[in-house]
Amino acid sequence: MNTDKEKSGTFTGSDNVQIFYRYCAAQPERARMVIAHGLGEHSGRYGNLVSLLIGAGVSAWVPDHRGHGRSGGKRGHVLHFMQYVTDLRMMIDRARQDMPTGMPCFLFGHSLGGLIALYCAQQFSDRVDGLVISSPALGMVIEVPAVKKIAGRVMSSVYPGLSMGNELDAAKISHDPEVVRAYENDPLVHDRVSARFFTEFMAAMQTVNQNAAAIKAPLLLQLAGDDHLVNAQASRRFFENLQLKDKTLHVYDGLYHEIYNETEAERRRVLKDLSTWLEAHIGQGGQ
Repeated sequence: MNTDKEKSGTFTGSDNVQIFYRYCAAQPERARMVIAHGLGEHSGRYGNLVSLLIGAGVSAWVPDHRGHGRSGGKRGHVLHFMQYVTDLRMMIDRARQDMPTGMPCFLFGHSLGGLIALYCAQQFSDRVDGLVISSPALGMVIEVPAVKKIAGRVMSSVYPGLSMGNELDAAKISHDPEVVRAYENDPLVHDRVSARFFTEFMAAMQTVNQNAAAIKAPLLLQLAGDDHLVNAQASRRFFENLQLKDKTLHVYDGLYHEIYNETEAERRRVLKDLSTWLEAHIGQGGQ
């Protein structure tokens, strides 16, 4: 995250996997936020977001998912999607420790992290005072052929750890060539997914979409208008199915998947919308 206030630590997640996280404390502190990153990346790529949060008085906790970054586990592999969710819930519990009464704790999720964050909020609604979701993985851009789905299910059973490329096109994450270059040269970024990850990921998308009504916390949904990595229309449908009075949707025409890492002018728009939402909800204690 590259801030002077950054600290790091580890905790033991589900099944004794060591989870690495970064932490930045805001002074004075008005709120707290846990950030769930996307597929194949890590906690260190959220400097733009964390800098805004610290300036707004929001302390930030950013874990590396298992199989990602500096956390333990086989790269891109998970036996059960709930392992991601449980790890994230444990991070939230750490972030909420000694939190003053009335202070909100928000949950942010991008892409795969958006899916994990929504799943977590559905399962543990009492721990989340507000949700900020960016370009969530709620649908595939290209429909997976039936034969590939069948093959994936077979390999998930007989060889769950079988690794393959995630087919993510780095050129489509941002219009900023420096962001793309840094992503491609980052030693903590990987392109691996396992057969079991694929089937668990597909099942999780179905579960989260079917349970939109289980989201209880105020929600800000920010979508890339030109997303080549996830299906933004699936996110729009999810938003429509939310049974919330306090829900906000922003769609940024022309932006690629990583809206918080777009070119400076475009990124400012995204960050300003987040800042406006935070100001409105910090004063309400997240509700």
